[in-house]
Amino acid sequence: MKRPPLIVLAAFVVVGLVAAGALWRLGDMPQQSGPVTTVADAAAPAAADEFGGPFSLIDQDGTRRTDMDFRGKYMLIFFGYTNCPDVCPTTLAVESEALSKLGARADRIVPILISVDPMRDTPERLKAYMSAFGPNFVGLTGTAEEIEQAADAYEVYYKAHLDGRFGGAEGYSVDHTGNVYLMSPEGKFVSYYSPGIRPDELAADLMMKVAPAP
Repeated sequence: MKRPPLIVLAAFVVVGLVAAGALWRLGDMPQQSGPVTTVADAAAPAAADEFGGPFSLIDQDGTRRTDMDFRGKYMLIFFGYTNCPDVCPTTLAVESEALSKLGARADRIVPILISVDPMRDTPERLKAYMSAFGPNFVGLTGTAEEIEQAADAYEVYYKAHLDGRFGGAEGYSVDHTGNVYLMSPEGKFVSYYSPGIRPDELAADLMMKVAPAP
């Protein structure tokens, strides 16, 4: 029987490797970046008037901060954690670049990361992590109960894999909602942004929604 040309065999090998890589990535994606959330399937809060609420947490300097401390400013709130390998640093980097495009309006916005991993995210750890994104970024942590209360107020899902499946006791991952929420100076819901938004898109929308300083 005539053997197929080498170029055909090589093509089959390449296709097989690509397919295997795709399957590996699909299987690995949930534990690395939380639930797969796209722009199409992320949903706005069901009842915007009731969305958000009070929180009392500890910032990266060890100071207790409540939502009332940010009145008069817009809050750009994201729930994530410092060990997150891709979604969290990417989202915060997008926020940082978008804010750099806003000029004076950026002074009216406080970008906030609320940790969904209070066991590892101490104030010291948050301080080192948040410094990479800009001096105005605030990292908040607290007890498991305090984090749960804040997440419930913002309708955020999160789940830590503590059974050792994904890296053992120290290297566990945390599934979490990937949306970013813009809250008004009065603490009311204004808008939300899905994972995958580009810096220029975020900047353009914030430019329209964030009022200049009075």
